[in-house]
Amino acid sequence: MRLPLLLALAVVAGLAGPGTVRAQYVMDLGNLIAAIQVGDFGDDVERLGEARTVYVEGVARLSGMRISGAVLDATLARRARVLAYLRAQVRLVPQAIKALARHRATLDQVIFLTATSDGTATIYVDDR
Repeated sequence: MRLPLLLALAVVAGLAGPGTVRAQYVMDLGNLIAAIQVGDFGDDVERLGEARTVYVEGVARLSGMRISGAVLDATLARRARVLAYLRAQVRLVPQAIKALARHRATLDQVIFLTATSDGTATIYVDDR
């Protein structure tokens, strides 16, 4: 009787362990496009330097890409100067560069950044 209970507790403890729950949600494509249009990265860039965990999310996996991919392309073209600033700032953060390398992403693919005060950041890359 105790063995099944102990096994169940071990499984639950394993699921709730550190690193299994992502602190940030991944944006959908519509919100990502709107956020790129606004292009206010100031606080997120500052928090990126303090981040303990950096995630990389490719936009190819986001829902709506087939329908809104052209809108994303147009937005990225209009915001080229802002994206150049963002990439220059990401380049200065070693843990961000390591995260990009782990995901086989390049700095030129970086299109957005979110960072929270809890020490996590997500870098969005155009991996289409």
